[in-house]
Amino acid sequence: MTDTPHVGDIMKDTATHRVGKVMGFVGPYVQLRPLGGGMEWDAQPEQLMSTGSAEALSAGVAEANSRSRYGVSVAADSVLPTAVKSPRTTAEAPPSSDECALAKRPGYLDLHTECRQTQDVFLPGSAGILLAPRCGCDCHTIAGCR
Repeated sequence: MTDTPHVGDIMKDTATHRVGKVMGFVGPYVQLRPLGGGMEWDAQPEQLMSTGSAEALSAGVAEANSRSRYGVSVAADSVLPTAVKSPRTTAEAPPSSDECALAKRPGYLDLHTECRQTQDVFLPGSAGILLAPRCGCDCHTIAGCR
């Protein structure tokens, strides 16, 4: 490395092939932290290389993609909305589950007990994105289906 890194610089550690932000200096080492946050690591100054804006952006996108596989990334002081079941009118009622739709036919009445859509199903790690609504059937109230 030809330039001395400064705190806040984005550098590539050629020994580990990782890109990080310079957080400080301890003894002969430069402390780097992944762009998306996380555990700092020590790097030898001669193994650091400054990154271009394209490489820094690419590393930032890779970190964001990695975080997205494990849930929503939010600031530490953010408040996520909780999933609250709001009362629905009959005009807004979701369709019946397949089991309940079939149970309306003669000879299939017992299928109401097989209904598995007893509650709204939200996308894991999301802030209220609905994957599947609970059953809209008014014929039963098994396990809180309504």
